Formats: sequence, C-alpha cells, structure tokens
Amino acid sequence: MSENTYSSYLHLDTLLSAQDCATDADSELLFLTIHQAKELWFKLMIHELEGARRALYAGDELRAYKILSRVHQIQLVQIRTWDVLSTLSPTEFQVFRESVGRDGASGFQSIQNREIEFLLGEKRRIRSFDTGESVRQVDVIAMHKDPVVQERLTRRCAEPSIYDATLNLLAQRFPDAGIEPRPAQGRDYTDSMADDPRVFAVWKRIYDDQDAHMSLFQLGERLIDLEDAFRRWRFRHLTTVARVIGRSTGTGGSAGLRYLQQTAIEGMEDFLYPELWQVRNTIFEGQ
Repeated sequence: MSENTYSSYLHLDTLLSAQDCATDADSELLFLTIHQAKELWFKLMIHELEGARRALYAGDELRAYKILSRVHQIQLVQIRTWDVLSTLSPTEFQVFRESVGRDGASGFQSIQNREIEFLLGEKRRIRSFDTGESVRQVDVIAMHKDPVVQERLTRRCAEPSIYDATLNLLAQRFPDAGIEPRPAQGRDYTDSMADDPRVFAVWKRIYDDQDAHMSLFQLGERLIDLEDAFRRWRFRHLTTVARVIGRSTGTGGSAGLRYLQQTAIEGMEDFLYPELWQVRNTIFEGQ
C-alpha cells in the first residue's frame, strides 16, 4: 500500500490531467477549468441537497437549515465564476469555440445541472427555444440519447424536491392546516405543485409569529436564499454570454441569448416556492 500524501489523497494526477485542450488557444484552459470546476461544485450541491431532503423528512429542520446554508454559499461561489469567465474576450473565445461546440455540445446538456434544477423544484421537462423565427421545443430528458442518462434524469425528476420535503414537514407540524403530506416514497413528484392556499396560510402563520416558529421561519428564509441565488445564476449566465458572444447562436447550435433571456424572465414569474413569495406580498398590502 502506497503512502498517503496530499497529492494521492486528492488524486491530483488524475484531476490535473483532465484539462485536455483541443487547440493551442491560451484562453481555452480558462474555459475548461471553470466548467470542470462547476461540475465538481454541482456534484457537491447534489450531495448536500439530498442530505437536506433527508433531514427534512426526518423532521430536523435545523440540520436542513445548516445544510442549505452551505448549498447557498456554493451557489454564491458559482455565481462568482461568471465574473472570471467574463474576462474572456470575443476574439479569444472565437479561436476555440468551434472545438467546444463540436457535434452540438452545449452547457445545456449538463446532467448534474439538470439534477439540481429537479432537486430545487424546477421540473419542467419541455423547454421552449424562441429562435426569433420559430419556437423549438426540447425535452430536456429525451434530448440525451444515452438511455442510462435518460433513466437517471427521469428517476431524479420523479423524486421529491426540497420544497416537497418542506411541505411534508409543515403537514406534520400543522396537522390542522389540511396540507396533504408528501411522503418521501411511493409517489411520483414529476409534476411541480400548484400554488396551495393551505400552504400559504401556514407560512403566513409562521411569518406572523416568528418567535413561536423561529426554526421554520429561518428555513423559509433559507429557501428564499436558494431561489434568489438560482435566479441570479441565470441572470449572470445571461450577461456573461451577452458580453462574450452577443446575440449570436449559442455554443453547439443552441438558441443562446434568446433562451437565456427567456429562462431569466420565467424565473421572475414562475416561482419555485410560490407561497413564500406570496407571504411577502401580504406583509406590505395596505401600506
């Protein structure tokens, strides 16, 4: 058995040999490194979100809050990486862009990013691309030709999201509220939940009497942090793409800026945790 070292523990030989640039362009290493690092962070986010979900189903909102706080910090790091990528000038990217998008490759195909969307509660399988001339619809699971990947994403989409687990907790804590319990097993969660006035009423009780429900109030605020960072991620992606490639077709032939604009706007209109945002509206009504 070989001696354990910093390098061997982190498998640095494998990790640092994975940046296989397809061109001699100086800036391609920047592009590769940032996107590979994003996928590593995605892996950790999935691990943490699964842990938070288990904690919620176990009725331990304080542990879930702690884990989701970590997820939020990872989101902030991920948002910050767009600032680094935005240092890539259009002429620098142009040199190696064709190699990046060969055979239709695109960041839209990130399997882990899709899993994170599903875990957060963004369950729309059909996405529309407005190309300016027509609208093209894409099934974000069927678009992957590998049946193993399709099965993986289908299973993930059917799992309860963080909010599903939260609503199960609320149903247990407020049995008089009439919220339908959402168990971890035995149910298909592929479709996102519609707004529920009973859920809104419970969150309103929590926010109106924070001292009596402080742990649940803090959990609600952490969920808002996650959705807010999810939106900011999309907006920062949008502005980075606009800066580097303008309105041209996206890498791999995707709709590029038009699609990113569309998803950014949808994020402001179609809420992941609608009842938590509705509570904010009522707090300021009549003022």
